[in-house]
Amino acid sequence: MKILLVDDNKSITKVISQYLTVQGHQCSVSNDGKSGLNLIQSEKFDVIVLDLAMPGFTGFDMLDSLEAKGLLKSLKIIILTAAELSENQIDDMIKRGVKKVLKKPIPLDVLEKNL
Repeated sequence: MKILLVDDNKSITKVISQYLTVQGHQCSVSNDGKSGLNLIQSEKFDVIVLDLAMPGFTGFDMLDSLEAKGLLKSLKIIILTAAELSENQIDDMIKRGVKKVLKKPIPLDVLEKNL
C-alpha cells in the first residue's frame, strides 16, 4: 500500500513510516501541509494519514483545498490527531469525505489495521 503521512512532528512521521515500511508498505512523508497538498496533487496514494494541528497551513486547510478542487471524496484520508474534536466536527469531516478519525496516541498496529 502506498501511504502519505502528513504531520509536522518529524519524530511521529519517522516512527510511523519506519513501522509501516517494515510491514511492507511504501511511505512518503510531508512535515507541512502545503508540501503534503502538492504531493497529493502530483502522486497517487492509497491512503493519506493527516494531522490537523500543523502550523501555517493546517490539516483543516488541506481538507478545504482538496474539497474546493473536488478531490476530497475520491481520496482515502485518515485523520490522526491529538486535537480535541467534537462529535459534530468528526461527523462533518466524515460527511465531507474523510474516511476515519483516529486519536493520538494510537498503537501502530491499530493504526495499520485502520488504513
